[in-house]
Amino acid sequence: MILLRKKILLFLITFIIPFLFACSDKKTVLILSSYDDKDVCGEPQVQGAVDYLKKEIENLKIDITYLDARRINKEELEKRCNEFRKKVESKKVSLIITADDAAFQCVAKHFMRTKIPVVFSGINITPEHYNEKFHFLEGRKPVKNFTGVYEKLFIPKQIELLEVLIGNVDKIAVLYSTDFIGEALKEQVIYELKASNFKNKLVFYPVSNLSELIKSAQEINKRKDITAYFPFVMSIKDGTTLTLKDVAPIITEKIKKIDLAINKQFVELGFFGGVSVDFYQMGYNAGAIASYIIRTGVIADIEVEDAEKYVKIINLKRAKQIKFNISDKQLSLFDEIMK
Repeated sequence: MILLRKKILLFLITFIIPFLFACSDKKTVLILSSYDDKDVCGEPQVQGAVDYLKKEIENLKIDITYLDARRINKEELEKRCNEFRKKVESKKVSLIITADDAAFQCVAKHFMRTKIPVVFSGINITPEHYNEKFHFLEGRKPVKNFTGVYEKLFIPKQIELLEVLIGNVDKIAVLYSTDFIGEALKEQVIYELKASNFKNKLVFYPVSNLSELIKSAQEINKRKDITAYFPFVMSIKDGTTLTLKDVAPIITEKIKKIDLAINKQFVELGFFGGVSVDFYQMGYNAGAIASYIIRTGVIADIEVEDAEKYVKIINLKRAKQIKFNISDKQLSLFDEIMK
């Protein structure tokens, strides 16, 4: 009997007790993405954050929620936001990561000034603008429970590269949807060019539905003073909701000019390219910030940072479609060449 008790005790010490301690120490990270799991902007950020966290932290549970904000109305978005709030309140959450603005706004509304640390990635509205409402920063230093990575679009570098390719740039069109993210991207272009002479070169084309998109695309293509354009048609209506992935073939068929893509995923949809923010790296950086906070419990010394990494990428198939002849010297300027 004594020998049996010793064996049971040894079993408990060796297997059961360590297991219970491991379970009790398990961290839970919730990721809220603004869009769906195939979105060209959001999903690379989610994957980057997940990859970093899995690499650095053992015994971690990651729970991902997608708002699908491009395809739903405000009432449904508010409903899904409340469902996420209930999920957070029902769990012991170590940290929340948000991808893009809709997710940030949802979490900020319900969890600003709480004990749950929040790391954001890919906001297009500037931190300074959000700070006017939420008062969570002093400069770029967090004074509440929020910090993260601002999605810088590198618009001046984009136009500088364009000038290298074609010489003097006359006008650049901004073709944008009138949904939240389309408007935000348009404002971000203005913000990044506010101290530049390039700001006077912009021409704006807002669209809310397919017929407006086609009409604007035809005008952009017709105007000889427009050298290139930004395709920011993120979500429009045509009986159903159409995203950039849906309308990219229409845009590239109607406009035979240089499409300035803000990320690699845009280029994969068939656009020309240019200076592209690295969405995966931006999410990866957010994951690094989250990992530090989970390990140390400290958020106050992590300033909000701008996305820093970009790549110069070109789609040679699109260049051929628009009859843009590129020399070997010009081609050498690009980090990635898509054939």
